[in-house]
Amino acid sequence: MRKTTAGQRVSEWAAAAGQAAERWEIRPLETVRWRGGAWLKLREREVETRGMPTPSLFGRALATIAIVLLGTPRLVAAQAETTGGFDSFIMLVPPRDSGTIKKNVRAAAEASALAETRRQQAETMRLGARARIEAKKVEIVRIKDRINVAKKENRDADRVGLEAERKAAEREIDLLERREDLRLAETDLEAKRAEFSTLQKKALELELQLAIRRAGRLRKSVGGAGGAGMDRVIGELEKQTLEAQRAQAASSIEVSDQEIKTIDRRLELLDAQQKILGGQ
Repeated sequence: MRKTTAGQRVSEWAAAAGQAAERWEIRPLETVRWRGGAWLKLREREVETRGMPTPSLFGRALATIAIVLLGTPRLVAAQAETTGGFDSFIMLVPPRDSGTIKKNVRAAAEASALAETRRQQAETMRLGARARIEAKKVEIVRIKDRINVAKKENRDADRVGLEAERKAAEREIDLLERREDLRLAETDLEAKRAEFSTLQKKALELELQLAIRRAGRLRKSVGGAGGAGMDRVIGELEKQTLEAQRAQAASSIEVSDQEIKTIDRRLELLDAQQKILGGQ
């Protein structure tokens, strides 16, 4: 059986419609009419449609031809889309404007520098808290020595006062140790933030290189081995960018965990301060 395309079928239907139109026959029709006491023969014209389909059938045939003519381009486009959809590759790193990426790179560099500055400040405060703790320990040792002397000399009033000083110094040491823990947590937090910003900057720089390569590939319609080589470079950059983004995401989890620990240390310090204010 001979196979025909949609275009060939349209041509055949159009030819059939033309042949049908040529078979319309026009012949005279005689009628009589009374005028002034005489019968007059008048000729009118009617259309004879022997062997032709009724007008309704002919109209439906023309409508069918119109639908096919209008539907054929859509059918061809749909077939082209179906066959060509598997030939394209998905860009797994969404394209972004290079200007926006450059701004993000600068922001990441500034965030890294700020985090390093805050880390140094937190470390300085931690060392200060540790120095005060050691000083208080020495002070407590001296207070204990004075308490022993007061006991030997039976100076009970002085001993009671010195005992109160010792307890106050011990509470202050406990408060200072909590401050030290907080500063240590803040130091670790800022260090992780700096590391995150560094990884973010690296991922953004790779993304920028990827955007530049993609733009160059679009400007140069290179085919064959040259185009394939450029596509391989772009593919490798895309892989490196995704790996850098993965490392950045993992680092953000560590930052979140350290933020929770830092908040816990702040809550502990607040509780200790309220106890001292309450005289506990």
